[in-house]
Amino acid sequence: MNKQFRHDASSKQFKLLQAGFKLILIALLFTFTACGGKTDNSPAESRLIIVGFDGMDPNLAQQWMDEGVLPNFSKLANMGGFHPLATSNPPQSPVAWSSFATGDSPGKHGIYDFLRRDAETYSPDFSISKTIPPENILNLFGLNLPLDEGQIINRRQGSPFWTDVEAQGARSTVIRVPVSYPPDPIHRMMAGMGVPDLLGTQGTYTLYTTRPVAAAGSSSTRVVRMRPNRSGHISTTLEGPIDPLREEPKPLSTPLLLDPAGKGAKIQLGDKSFELAVGEWSEWVRVEFDVLGPISVTGIVRVNLVAGYPRPQLYVSPINIDPEAPVVPISSPPEYAAELASRIGLFHTIGMPEETWSLNENHISDKAWLEMLKTNLDEREAMFFDAMDKNDSELLVGVFVQTDRVSHMFYRGIDELHPLYPETDELARGAIRWIYIEADRILGKVMEKMADNDQLIVLSDHGFAPFRWSVNVNRWLVDKGYLVLNSGKQESNIAFSDVDWSKSTAYALGLNGLYINRKGREAQGIVEDPEARVIKARLSKELPQWVFGDDQQSVIRQLFDGDVIYAGNANGDAPDLVIGYEPGFRASWQTTLGAAPKESIEANAKKWSGDHCITPEAVPGVLFTSFKPEQPISQIAQIAAYAREHVKRAKSE
Repeated sequence: MNKQFRHDASSKQFKLLQAGFKLILIALLFTFTACGGKTDNSPAESRLIIVGFDGMDPNLAQQWMDEGVLPNFSKLANMGGFHPLATSNPPQSPVAWSSFATGDSPGKHGIYDFLRRDAETYSPDFSISKTIPPENILNLFGLNLPLDEGQIINRRQGSPFWTDVEAQGARSTVIRVPVSYPPDPIHRMMAGMGVPDLLGTQGTYTLYTTRPVAAAGSSSTRVVRMRPNRSGHISTTLEGPIDPLREEPKPLSTPLLLDPAGKGAKIQLGDKSFELAVGEWSEWVRVEFDVLGPISVTGIVRVNLVAGYPRPQLYVSPINIDPEAPVVPISSPPEYAAELASRIGLFHTIGMPEETWSLNENHISDKAWLEMLKTNLDEREAMFFDAMDKNDSELLVGVFVQTDRVSHMFYRGIDELHPLYPETDELARGAIRWIYIEADRILGKVMEKMADNDQLIVLSDHGFAPFRWSVNVNRWLVDKGYLVLNSGKQESNIAFSDVDWSKSTAYALGLNGLYINRKGREAQGIVEDPEARVIKARLSKELPQWVFGDDQQSVIRQLFDGDVIYAGNANGDAPDLVIGYEPGFRASWQTTLGAAPKESIEANAKKWSGDHCITPEAVPGVLFTSFKPEQPISQIAQIAAYAREHVKRAKSE
């Protein structure tokens, strides 16, 4: 999923989608070092190649194989096999890909959601990684100078199978697998989901506009008003990261200038000048933010001219970490990112490269967004085949996330019951089919390049379902007396801003999590353990009885007991209950961030129209193999064991 948690722009409650997810790049910009992997570049005698297509759905794949538009998937199914692959619980990308990597259940690897809750503050926090700033800082003439190194830590527990096979004497190349940041010290890795942009967020774009726009519905959106002079000239700035040396937080910036150029615009960003027609994308533009003297930080952006003069609008992408000069480690060995850029050109580095809120806000068009995604897909393809052509690793793993992103944003084109379906055009209605055909093309290229003794596994982490109704679980909890608001309050903003914890027994946060306000665990907990068991039993009985609409649709299919499905509870972050929604329903963006609005269920009128954060049995992934496994692979966590055993056996032969 993107898995950049989005929320309803019409509500004032959604201000800080990623404020809790900041990775605190301040003071880390110049201090990190990373370990490299093996240097043996001799040819691999045989390879296990694993290709992930995030979010590929078995029903859609079967439908389009039957129609003959996915010939390479059909060929692979005939070579070895094809069947649905059981996903994780909940069926979220960071959870499923962590089980894929380690072979463990969430209770052992410790990733339960995109979000974790801070038990001290009840606030949402990013679940994948955390950044620890330097402990010792020297304040000198108003500057904060770090005296030691900070740390970036992957919250996922357990050993991924690619490090295990290296311990067996094999080599691993891993390209953009989710939850692989910071990169592991293996033969070759390009980190995936978890890599921040240069602001320390999971993807913040900027819209420059000369016309009024509605208040941004996400903190991943920055809106800047521009005012042209009489000749049309505009002078503004692109703000970058916070100055890492200043005591007072102040963003670094670089100049941005616009002038009319026919029907388009001439743009100068930093020291780079270029012209764009309306709707046109720039190439990657390197932007430099001066820190102190010769010290600077560089990032890369792409620019789209949304509207031309006399009322120009300009979209600037999230500021990606520059792969040729990364300020934090994004690859292993550290120089791999720059070496790759020298061969394939500049490329996206942010872990979730397709930010989706610009499309939800209608700040860019369907066409422009899909063009952005196609560029990212081409770059990801170039990364993967650069590694495949090297043929110097016994294990090659790569994940393409674009199938997931298109499915999220264009399910409205295939779901006739979605509120936006009547407004969709031919482009929107064909987008998911198009990205599956692109996946088939990439698969065909992989199969052409395989050697006779190579094995191929193709999988997805989950499938997809319609997202028609947003469920405000905290509103239900308020109405039922589990969550109590402060006196006189009818609703609560994000991070439970108006909740009376002295009277509250349960709360929802994240996409599927439900928590008991436990005494001794939560900062203001009131529920003792014996009562917690009673409350969990009541919720497990009452929530599945929730129905909606004239036809009395079930909202929630099942509640899962966290103590049962998350035995071990690594990191101590596991929710007490996990909500398995019925297809068509999903937690609202308000719920994910700990808000309780007035309505319990609202129509989802956003372009983010497909999802998978529901009951796991409804959204299995796919598994294709070029061989028939000796032991069945029925769930995503079993792939790690197969990979470990396969490489071990190959090394012994």
